[in-house]
Amino acid sequence: MSRISSSARRSIKAGLAVALSAAVSMGLSATVAPQASATTVTKAHSVPGPKAVEKAKLYELVTPHGIFYTANEAEKDNAIAKYGFKPTQTPLYYLATKRFRGGKPLYRLKLKDKPSYLVTASSTERDKLVASGKFSYEGIIGFAPAKPITGNEVQVFRLSNNGRWRLAIAEHKDSILANEPGWRLDGPILYQFTSAD
Repeated sequence: MSRISSSARRSIKAGLAVALSAAVSMGLSATVAPQASATTVTKAHSVPGPKAVEKAKLYELVTPHGIFYTANEAEKDNAIAKYGFKPTQTPLYYLATKRFRGGKPLYRLKLKDKPSYLVTASSTERDKLVASGKFSYEGIIGFAPAKPITGNEVQVFRLSNNGRWRLAIAEHKDSILANEPGWRLDGPILYQFTSAD
């Protein structure tokens, strides 16, 4: 069994310290095993940045009892053809179709007793509403920036009105609150990209 020289041990320790420091700065757990390799550190970079992911237009459709949101063209077309949902002219923009650095999922839930839908960025709210037995979870409709990242985002807010929910950018939110009785502001819900670029 060969012995490692003290200078080689210092080099190994320095290398591990650099790897651990890099891993911690990228948000990996501080309990990284001493055998941390370049593969472990590289995985943090496997999630693309916001400019590298495909974007899809977010659509708003009116149902007989609420508002439905989707960023899936086929789902939008099916909702119109099969269920008679009506597209609106609400100014909404784009969501990423896949996870990206700095992005959060937007969850869609449906009231179980009528076609009224709620969108949330909070997994805690999602879980609480599903556990209430009044909502069913329908999945992730897209991924949105949690904060401005590229300078190509607009903040989106959620409003509610007696078992109905809707999304709106700031200017439209202000118009709804001023001109459509019964709507109240639930708060900001994340951001949307203003273009598909």
